[in-house]
Amino acid sequence: MTDYIVLEKEEIIYYVYNLNWLLPEEQQEVAKKVLFQLPPDQVDLLIPTYGKECWENGVSLLRTMGYPRNKQALPKLVRLLQDRNWPGAMEAIATFRDVGKDISTPYIEKECEEAVNCGDDDWLEHLYYACESLNISKEDFSNPVTFEKMRIAAE
Repeated sequence: MTDYIVLEKEEIIYYVYNLNWLLPEEQQEVAKKVLFQLPPDQVDLLIPTYGKECWENGVSLLRTMGYPRNKQALPKLVRLLQDRNWPGAMEAIATFRDVGKDISTPYIEKECEEAVNCGDDDWLEHLYYACESLNISKEDFSNPVTFEKMRIAAE
């Protein structure tokens, strides 16, 4: 699809919050149809910082859009890997699998660096799970020390 619609940020936020799984299914479907038409430079808005109830539908849309259209949203997708129990986290892993290891690894490594700096072992354990799921190994990281710190924290 090359016919995109350009919406103001406020309109996008309105539709994103209509992705809320607690809202009627018809309302969610309307929001999905509108948001699926966003251009690549606006797709990062599909994963709001607040609004976990919207994440699952947002991730699903991004996965359907595919790469490279969803590229701008990958930093927000990797954020969902802080806790694999969060809505959309498992589909985020599947989305990273879809885009491939070469594209996924730098995003995951950057997130690992932040988790190491924060000393958050739970976060590191969830990232390690994602790495195992994606067959990302120490050799795939540009800094293998970061991978080892993640692995040790996860064990």
